[in-house]
Amino acid sequence: MAVVSDWSTSVVEVAGGIWSRASVTWGQGRDLGEGAWAQVREDLSADPYLLYFLLLAALLASFWVWHRLPNFATRDERWRVVDPIRPVGFFLQDFELRSIREGLTFWRSYGGTFYVYGLVLLPVLVVLLLLGQSPAIVDMATYSPTSLWNDWQAVPGWVWTATILPARLVNVGFAVGAVYVVYRIGTVVDGRATGRLAALLLTLTWGFLVLAHEAGEDVPGLFFFLLSVYFALEYVESGTRRTFYLACLGGGVATGFKFTMGVSALVVGVAYLSRARRVEGSWRETLVRPRLLAVGLLVGGVAVFLSYPQVLVGAFDRFGGRVERGVVGKGSAHSWVVASSWWWIARGWLNGLGLPLAFASVGGVLGTLAWIHESSRIGDLSRFAVVALGTFLAVYSQWGYVRTHHLLPAFALLVVLVAVGAGRLHDRRPAVARVLVVGLVVSTGAYAVAGDLGYATQGRDDAQSWIASHAGANATVETYVRDPQEAAIPHGVDVDNPIPPERMVTVRERCPDFVALHYHRSLAYLAPDDHGLRASDLSDPLASEYVADLFSGEYPYEVAATFGREPRYLDGLDRRPTWRGLLEAGLRPRTVQYGDPQDLGVYQYTVVFRRTGDCVDVVVSPDEPSSLPAGA
Repeated sequence: MAVVSDWSTSVVEVAGGIWSRASVTWGQGRDLGEGAWAQVREDLSADPYLLYFLLLAALLASFWVWHRLPNFATRDERWRVVDPIRPVGFFLQDFELRSIREGLTFWRSYGGTFYVYGLVLLPVLVVLLLLGQSPAIVDMATYSPTSLWNDWQAVPGWVWTATILPARLVNVGFAVGAVYVVYRIGTVVDGRATGRLAALLLTLTWGFLVLAHEAGEDVPGLFFFLLSVYFALEYVESGTRRTFYLACLGGGVATGFKFTMGVSALVVGVAYLSRARRVEGSWRETLVRPRLLAVGLLVGGVAVFLSYPQVLVGAFDRFGGRVERGVVGKGSAHSWVVASSWWWIARGWLNGLGLPLAFASVGGVLGTLAWIHESSRIGDLSRFAVVALGTFLAVYSQWGYVRTHHLLPAFALLVVLVAVGAGRLHDRRPAVARVLVVGLVVSTGAYAVAGDLGYATQGRDDAQSWIASHAGANATVETYVRDPQEAAIPHGVDVDNPIPPERMVTVRERCPDFVALHYHRSLAYLAPDDHGLRASDLSDPLASEYVADLFSGEYPYEVAATFGREPRYLDGLDRRPTWRGLLEAGLRPRTVQYGDPQDLGVYQYTVVFRRTGDCVDVVVSPDEPSSLPAGA
């Protein structure tokens, strides 16, 4: 009974201490929320530059944050926004409680974003109900992968804007929060100068800014991952159970957002060993603390498990399916390039950081070899970083492709290491350090700002605006991509989406006013089969001939406008060699970010054709209704 009593006391202490009595880190005698805000006020008061860094982070992360509205920025953004709406919409269909469970289990599980964006969208849903727009909520809830165009068009454009934009702004808030936590980590490790530089470098990290521009799981996950690192550092210093449990909680929540953040468990483990090494006493007294470890494991594990609301309704298979998809689905090749995992890692690293910061990060990693044996906070951070970065490399080296966003937590650790290295260099060679830091900040800033400006000049957005201004009230637009997120089509325009290719060639029957071709699918039919995996997958003589005939004037259409950077294969050029792709990835911030068709750069290329004459009369079978638009 005594053992049961001890465990019960521990659990109660964790629950109360984490949420209301955690005072060691954020200020003595204050609860967690009050102490956190007190720490923020103290930092803002003590460091006159911090406010400007946070404002800069907010500006860059939110620049042109309304891009693509009322469309989605990425596929991930669509499902993260729709996910928490499903149970509400399903319930509004028949007002039965079982419908809530059906809404939760209708599609894939996405983890902690359900709660974050659910809270964000709750006021929006209330307003929609008050305005009598419950059918729009139902339409959003029943959004299906098999009916993407119909479902997107069924919901009024202003409703999509009212749901997507607040979610993006909350994501920007998490981005600013992540910059502040990096500042705190740098400050506790090596002083405010290091904290300022680390915060500034993260603010100017292009891969970080890309992810801040969409409602997703990466930036919220990064925020909690960094909190876990911060509390782990504090635990090594203080040894208190509450900081250990807070580190476990932060890591569990981060992992609930994104499984790659699970490396935080290893960081906490290293913190535990570092604390045991620092305290005098026998190894049994310092290392063997089963209750601390068990409760910490319980806190982190429960946080991960409950991040998936499907678990709360007994759909445990959905959680298992998410784990399986995250582990098994990464081994296959993807997109245009079939290359080794190391090529993908190198490109994501160069692309996300930019060439100067990428090479500076190599110096930061090498510096850890000199600091890792120190019994100091820099030594603690070095051990955390070596374990985390080594784990990322070990895991990602087994994947068939690695996107830039997979490397985001590594970017945050690397900028802190760079800032620490700059501080150490300043102690020995202050003049050299100043020149190098200024050059690094200016070059990285130019890279990030150039990329950020790209949001105001996206090819698809420009094409969408052009069609909206040139299409009449009853105009029809034809396109051959399956997903409206991949297309430059204004919301509310009458859309034809004839797929597969044998339906594309019957364009005269439909006689649309405009035809929009996009890089990802329809234009890719013109790419030679050896141009890459994507081109090979799309190899179709009928589709290739049709697209070529559109350009040659075989159909009554002419090129009215083009938008974005033209792909090389349209000029008969081969794909650039892989080494040049790596170099360009660190010099051109608008190159591929995700490996999906929503990417900036050449992936935005769009060609709009306008009808120049009458369509040929088509004989329609009595058993087959005419698909001709009125007046054609």
